[in-house]
Parts: sequence; structure tokens; C-alpha cells
Amino acid sequence: MKKLKRKLTTERAKATRFIISINEFTDYNPLDDYEHYRGQLQETLDHLVRLDDCIQDLLEDSEYTADVEACEEYIDSAKQVLLKAKQEIGRRLASSAANLSVSELPSAPPTARPPVTHSVKLPPTKA
Repeated sequence: MKKLKRKLTTERAKATRFIISINEFTDYNPLDDYEHYRGQLQETLDHLVRLDDCIQDLLEDSEYTADVEACEEYIDSAKQVLLKAKQEIGRRLASSAANLSVSELPSAPPTARPPVTHSVKLPPTKA
């Protein structure tokens, strides 16, 4: 039980760090940073949920309610920040697609090479 709680503390610290990082992002942070931290936070959230389930199975009824409330706080805040990151990624992708103009596209699509035909002369057959 001690070992699981230690792991839980580590995962909560990681989740808090990722949540703070994403919340502090500005328009100057690259899109890759949003995607990276969003992926890391999602992975940490998955670990948190699994650890919470394992620990809650071992808790007595008196400790269970308090633990569930604490877990739900972390899970809710992580999900909220994941949604924020997802929306920001979508907003940036939409604005970059809107900034494309037709003049930036290639003028003509690349042409395909004509099919290569081979001919082989065979010797006459004797019947």
C-alpha cells in the first residue's frame, strides 16, 4: 500500500507540473509543445486512474470517501486542461489553414510518367 501511495504521489506531481505548464503557455509557444504536454498529461492521467483504482480497492470505508474526492480533483483538473490544450491546438490548426492562399499552392499538379511498354521479339515456333 505504501509503495502504491508513493507512486500515486509521483504521478500527481507530474500531472500538476504538466497542468501548470499548459496553463502558462502563450501564443508564442509552438504547437508541438501543446501536443507534447497534452500527450504527457494524458498518459499521466491514465496512470493516475489506474493507481487510484488499485489503492481504493485496498482502502477501508472511512478513508475511501476522502481519497475519492482528492482523486476526482486531480482527474477533473487534468481533463479540463486537456480540453483547453485540444481546443488551442484546433484553433491554431484552423488559423494556419485559413492563412494559406491559393498562390502558395503549386501551379500545376505533377504529371505522371507515361507507362513504359516493352516489346520482346520471340523466335518463330515450329509446329
